[in-house]
Amino acid sequence: MAIISIGGVAMPSPTSFKPPEYDLHSGDTGRDGTGTMHIERVRQGIHKINLEWKGITSSQLNTIKAAIKPASFYATFPTSGGNITCRMYAGDRNIELAIYNDGNIRWNMTLDLIEL
Repeated sequence: MAIISIGGVAMPSPTSFKPPEYDLHSGDTGRDGTGTMHIERVRQGIHKINLEWKGITSSQLNTIKAAIKPASFYATFPTSGGNITCRMYAGDRNIELAIYNDGNIRWNMTLDLIEL
């Protein structure tokens, strides 16, 4: 079973999978003139996944790129409470060409998926 699937398509196994969660605060959140913090949480527990693949083939890279091409998509991934499916979008992608000793071209890629 794939660690992560996007749009129902199994992605190659990532080298690194970091699933932090964060909270969204309103624009009114901040410190006042006395330095007291005022927090207005709008939403809690938003998922963000930091993914990294090292040494993937061009075919694997193209599978990932095709899956994240839409403006938003559904991704299924594990959490401490079990697998969940969230509507997400792709953050910045960093793609690096890496050539290994056997002469075959391989790619490294980092990508963040962020819950809508």
